[in-house]
Amino acid sequence: METATIYYTSDTHGYLFPTNYIDDEIRPMGVLQATHQFTKDDNTIVIDGGDTLQGSAMAKYVQEHPEAGIPQALAFNAAGYDLVTLGNHDFNYGRERLAAYLEALEARCLCANVEVLDGELPIEPFRVVSLPNGIRIGFVGIVTDYVNLWEKPEHLAGLRVTDAFEAARKSLDAIKRRCDATVCIYHGGYEADLETGRELSSSGENIGFRIATQLSYDVVLCAHQHMDIPGRVIGGTLTLQLPANAAKFAKLTLSKDRFGKVSVSALTIQTGIEHADHPYDDLLPLEQDVQRWLAQPAGVLAQAIPPATKLESACGGSRIADFYNQIQMDCTHAEISCTSLGNIPAGFSKEVTIRQIIATYQFPNTLVVLEVDEAILRKALERCAEYFTLQEDGTPRISDAFLIPKVEHYNYDYFAGIDYAFDLRKPIGGRVVRLSKDGKPLENRPYTLCMNNYRATGAGGFEFYQNCRIIRVVNEDVQDLAMEYFKRHRVIEHWQKPDFSVVW
Repeated sequence: METATIYYTSDTHGYLFPTNYIDDEIRPMGVLQATHQFTKDDNTIVIDGGDTLQGSAMAKYVQEHPEAGIPQALAFNAAGYDLVTLGNHDFNYGRERLAAYLEALEARCLCANVEVLDGELPIEPFRVVSLPNGIRIGFVGIVTDYVNLWEKPEHLAGLRVTDAFEAARKSLDAIKRRCDATVCIYHGGYEADLETGRELSSSGENIGFRIATQLSYDVVLCAHQHMDIPGRVIGGTLTLQLPANAAKFAKLTLSKDRFGKVSVSALTIQTGIEHADHPYDDLLPLEQDVQRWLAQPAGVLAQAIPPATKLESACGGSRIADFYNQIQMDCTHAEISCTSLGNIPAGFSKEVTIRQIIATYQFPNTLVVLEVDEAILRKALERCAEYFTLQEDGTPRISDAFLIPKVEHYNYDYFAGIDYAFDLRKPIGGRVVRLSKDGKPLENRPYTLCMNNYRATGAGGFEFYQNCRIIRVVNEDVQDLAMEYFKRHRVIEHWQKPDFSVVW
């Protein structure tokens, strides 16, 4: 019996050290801690499922300080990564940054549905790895083709992102006769319940269930949704998914018997807090620079804003969201603004630090101003009102549609510049019972609505935005806009609060 080992990480998002950057507590997470638990020999392959360049405070810091290099690549190289694929967020900083990452990386990049039209990026569709013990494993990399919807066109210059399923199918056909086992590294998640097969989304953003059940891969390693899904077999294929930020990693064991039959098993393993001296010590000065930057004061508020639960904020309004809407309206001069907050509740002390800005607004989104009318606004508000469901006792809770298969609190938007109310006793689609602006009904005219670039694509159930005219684009991210806003205001005492209510 011959065996091979595969270690798998995904969605590390630039989290190398054992910190979430929201506080200074040491946590069991980070690439340096996860890879310290790998045991690699000649029959071991280490792979990653993408979303490496963007997400953490360190990722933001090194993007803005090019002299810091690309620590993500350094960490992967030290751990002996062999193969990676791309995630949708790996395109966020543009083609030049992606090229620098791939050049610095010793691992091969596989992404079968990213065609390099000018031939200047080292991206392959697949690779067959022949191990010293004779086991041959075929690897195919795939990224969700929703990159086309989300990414700025200039970041995809010279690239074509094609249909994910077709690329997975064609690549499998090309390699399956040359392998003992095949592995699809898919930067996408599951669109169906893995237990029942019940469809959860038909958008096409995630097709992991379809790949696992309709194609004959031995293994489909999913990503993107940040769900903790231990290994299980569906449709004859072993599949799993990991939580984000290297909080866990997967260890797969492939065994080949004397008849040539291969079996696969998998464990998902909690990351610890221990690490090797290299490259931890090499990167520690950079990490200390990041921590000093995060601790810098950004500005002062007249009153602190304590963290609130997601349901409390959704029902009663969010002063944090109001603050970011104020910044968006100030920057773009839009009449109306909407913003979402991250999955982790956070607040502001009176003396706000850069750390608190990044904790309260966790996405480096840019801004888009759309032209909308009352019908579009009502559709958007009705989508937000779907965030709630009523329990048997008549009290609200967050709808499973925003929790399963992926926690998506960030798809609930808070609006400024209009006053509105939801009545949760009414059926979905008819819950907006009040909508006005400046104390008057909306006029029969277009309005300007500012939102982040992710929402402007229609993502999160807001597809109707796709047909709205773009009035303005602001390419500076909201985190930086917030820092600039604080610089222009010595003490921020108040900002606009909409007349918003939820009744049940």
